[in-house]
Amino acid sequence: DKVMADLKKVLSPLGFPLTNAAVTLAKDEKEKPTKPHIDPLMGTEGHTMAFMAALRSWVMAYGCIYYLPEKFGLEMYPAFGPAKTFQLNWMLHIIIRDVIGCWIICGVWDWFLYFGPLKDKLHKYKVNPVYPSRTQIKHDAFWSTSASVTAAGVEILLCYLWANGIVPMQTSLSENPLWLNIVLILTITHYRIPHFYIMHRAMHPWKTTSIPDLGKFFYKQVHSLHHKSYNPTAFSGTSMHPIESTLYYTAAFIPVAFGLHPVYAIAIIMDCGVGAWLGHDGFQWPGNGDYFHLLHHAHFDCNYGAMHVPLDWLFGTFAGSKEEVKKIWE
Repeated sequence: DKVMADLKKVLSPLGFPLTNAAVTLAKDEKEKPTKPHIDPLMGTEGHTMAFMAALRSWVMAYGCIYYLPEKFGLEMYPAFGPAKTFQLNWMLHIIIRDVIGCWIICGVWDWFLYFGPLKDKLHKYKVNPVYPSRTQIKHDAFWSTSASVTAAGVEILLCYLWANGIVPMQTSLSENPLWLNIVLILTITHYRIPHFYIMHRAMHPWKTTSIPDLGKFFYKQVHSLHHKSYNPTAFSGTSMHPIESTLYYTAAFIPVAFGLHPVYAIAIIMDCGVGAWLGHDGFQWPGNGDYFHLLHHAHFDCNYGAMHVPLDWLFGTFAGSKEEVKKIWE
């Protein structure tokens, strides 16, 4: 039974949200939630779940390239030809796709956790027992919608660059050996996280006097908008200033630098969005509420990256509890 339970857990990202809802229905209402806890290094189970989440992002990207364009009136994915010139039809396709995807994923999941018929059963699993106000949810929904437009902007630029041969790309996945494609797919989250850590850390105070603390400026002018979501929901995930959301989604340039197939860049865009939305849901269960990052929202000066690549542990900014935050800056 334990083996099956562990298997279901690591495979759960592939079945989101149906598997999560099914498990919720079967959950014993008398069960007491465990106290949230995180270790500085991610274990085998966590990495395996991350591999499955990355596979989910890649499958979504594959559908965006090889299924959706023809279904919605485009000749092919724009990078393979139509994007040689900026035209409203293919650009709107990407923008509308991203905005609708954001609203479906965030809207359905926030409704399920905060407004649905099982919300009372789930309340005890909320990390912050206070529910966010509707004003905050509306605020976050607006800025996450804005972020989806900037994500589309990054993809539109990439399609133009690809279509015009300004940056190289593979046109077939068979140009890589199978084993390399498997590795590239399963580690999507892992190789984008250093980009997130550097970008995010730069937008917090640098706590130094040897050089100008530009982090204070970036935080006040840009990143503080994201931290208005002190009690986050799924819509909080990409509730960002347009400058920040644009920088966030430029993680898509990582595979572009190696001339890989466009599916990898689009998969990173998907992973950035879905990972942030589900990781901010505010619950330790039934989703994948990221307690590591929820601590960052609650206490600010810690946990700037993600546990897939332990940069916070390496640079001394990891905190597993409120008490550990204080020790970082002593």
